[in-house]
This record gives sequence, structure tokens and C-alpha cells, in this order.
Amino acid sequence: MTSQETARDLLSILPLLNRVMIIELRQEGGEETTMPQFRVLSSLSEAPMTVSDVARQRRVSFQSAGELVQTLVERGWIERIANPNDRRQSLLHLTGAGREAFDRSQRHMLERISGLLDALSAEQQAVIRRAMSLLQSVLVDEERE
Repeated sequence: MTSQETARDLLSILPLLNRVMIIELRQEGGEETTMPQFRVLSSLSEAPMTVSDVARQRRVSFQSAGELVQTLVERGWIERIANPNDRRQSLLHLTGAGREAFDRSQRHMLERISGLLDALSAEQQAVIRRAMSLLQSVLVDEERE
């Protein structure tokens, strides 16, 4: 199998996985909840960020990141707090409601996907984990460049 065939197979699986994740996300967060919103909540669950950080991480314009952040602020899932190191920017923090929405959505996604993986043997699951580890190492190297 060539790397081109492997890439084609990977690209055919990603939309299927994304659909499963979106279904679970919308069941928990509501129909208006999007994957980009979930990904911002995920990032903020690790550490506060600025809108510029969100734009850089999501690889979108500052304006697009600002609109995404504003939607999450209006939903009460994140809040802006003055940045003690830079008065021109605020730091974005998860609110309690944002933390709960993120945790609940993530838990449901994990339950749904792990339920699907239960149909595979332990050996098959080990192969998938090894493949994901290899893929992650290549993607992390790409991200650094």
C-alpha cells in the first residue's frame, strides 16, 4: 500500500468519525453547537488563551476567532478576564457552565466511540492505537514547522 492510498483511506474515515462526534456534541450542547466551538472549549480546558491565540491555533482570521469567542461568551461558556500582562488583550477562561458543557460533551463522545470500538478485538484496538500514535508523531512534527 502506498502513502497515497493510506492518505485516501484516512481521509475517507475522518468524515465518518466527525459525524459521530457532531451527533454527540449536538445532543449535549444543542443544535447550534459546532466542532470549532468544542475545540475552543477543549483548548481553554487546558489553559486560558487570548483571541489571538485562538486565531493562531484554529488558523483563522482574528475576526473569525473573535466571532467564535463572542458566541461562546454569549452562551455563558467562556468569559473574558483582563490580562495582567497586556491591557490590550483579555484572557479567555472557561466558566463553570462551559466546563460542564465541555466535560459532558467529551464524555458522551468517548462513550459513543468506545462503544463502537468494543466491536473490535483487543488486538485490533492495539493496532489502531499504534497507528494513531505513528500518525500523531508525524502530525506533531508537521505542526512544529
